Amino acid sequence: KPLKGESQKDLEKWLACWERMEIMDVHLWPLWEKEVHDILHPLFKELSLIFLAYTRSISEDSAEDAMEMSLDEFHACVGDVGLETKNYKFDVMCNQFIKANATNTAQVRAQRQEEKRDAQSRGNDVPDWKKKGVPKVAGTSDGKEAKKDQELVLYEFLNMLVRIAFWRANPSFGLFGNKDEVVPVPLALSNMLNQVILPNAK
Repeated sequence: KPLKGESQKDLEKWLACWERMEIMDVHLWPLWEKEVHDILHPLFKELSLIFLAYTRSISEDSAEDAMEMSLDEFHACVGDVGLETKNYKFDVMCNQFIKANATNTAQVRAQRQEEKRDAQSRGNDVPDWKKKGVPKVAGTSDGKEAKKDQELVLYEFLNMLVRIAFWRANPSFGLFGNKDEVVPVPLALSNMLNQVILPNAK
């Protein structure tokens, strides 16, 4: 539903972005999915403006380049807003940039699921030659097939923010012997956006 004062066009823009976000590999998805949606939706306009401010750098060759965030532009954003912490530095954040930029997240997930199955259960599958070609996941703003790139479009940028929020709040998550209490994804995202990115990016 549109928020108070939100036009139908703005709502459609947000929904088009939200439905393309591949965040199913983040810790405990989909338990927090609605909460994350409800955090991002009211801030979508402001986050879009921040994204555009950092993508419109002087060196862009075309209008299309001015709608994509390169790693250098992301680095500038991280520095400006003070996103790094003592335990979570830019070089580690780059992993989330790469994951958000992967156009084949869904295919990678399917491949991982396949690897977990045993040989006996695979024996009942339809042979490869009978399968229809798996369509590639589109990954550009205009819906065309994505080329392998090193730049983020808007929905990939939002995807990356969700990922960074979790790891920034839980830098030791998954390490052997770590007993730190896990900060849930919605709380981590809300804190990062409202206390770090929005006040400092302005």
